[in-house]
Amino acid sequence: MGRSIDLEGYDRTLVSRLLILLVMLFSVIFYIRFHDSGNSLDIYLLHGTGGLDSFIRGFYRIAAGYLAIHTLLFWMVRNPIPGSMQPLFRKDLVVKPHPSLGLERLVPFSSWTLMIFGLSMWINGLISLFILFGVHPSPFLVHAGVAVFATAFSAAVLTAVVVRYVILPAMIQNGSPIDHMFLPHEQVMHNWALILLAIELGLGWMTVQAPMVSLGLTYGALYLIFSELWALWGGGYYVYEFIDPRPRLAPYFLLGLTILCALSFVIGWFVSMIREQNPFFAVVLLLLLVFGSTRFKNPLSLGDSVSD
Repeated sequence: MGRSIDLEGYDRTLVSRLLILLVMLFSVIFYIRFHDSGNSLDIYLLHGTGGLDSFIRGFYRIAAGYLAIHTLLFWMVRNPIPGSMQPLFRKDLVVKPHPSLGLERLVPFSSWTLMIFGLSMWINGLISLFILFGVHPSPFLVHAGVAVFATAFSAAVLTAVVVRYVILPAMIQNGSPIDHMFLPHEQVMHNWALILLAIELGLGWMTVQAPMVSLGLTYGALYLIFSELWALWGGGYYVYEFIDPRPRLAPYFLLGLTILCALSFVIGWFVSMIREQNPFFAVVLLLLLVFGSTRFKNPLSLGDSVSD
């Protein structure tokens, strides 16, 4: 059964689009202007000095990157069992179940989290292997690796928190089945991406610098732009009802989403800053974040509250 949406005579599409483009422009200019204002990156602290240290980091990252690729390719794109979503169809203004297959399963934000997680691991894993074999990558590549890591970590935090505290409670309240939210590929997207990235941050293999917070605005704006293009010329729907740019309050919701993406960057930057003074306390903070954000079991099958 579908659920109809009433726009109440409003259409804020133009305002929403202009606002997101301005956010995108501002964030890119800000990062270009201030990206070098953080502490200088020590390639040997990030990737080891060669030998066993660099080998362990490279192996860990390449293995984690393969997990992302395997999940995307075999558990999602090539999976003959359709994915489950409740998108808002733009033309009909109806929210209804829609089975997704193939590349269509890469449209949700959580899939983007998985892709940026894999990209971060592969880029930084290759840099570590470069160091292992005595090849010194350019400072630009090293900085790009840290920037992609920061983006992946923030996306993983946001995905895990929203799934646990927003999506699962809403599905339970509406009486929707949630068993599919704990399938292997969902576990990687919602849980393991955050865990594996948090390990890197906790061990001091990676860091998040203050200017990178603006990348949260860039990442959020990019996804909203993609979502609008997908609704217009792709699948004809918005994966999430609240990213429709037409309702009266849509510009505020969309701006809030980009700010939320930036705030998730602040978590990584805060932990990085704490770790410089007290590595043990930073690890404790990461453990609290991981345990408070991930969920591996269906709370209904355990008889737990979804917010436990």
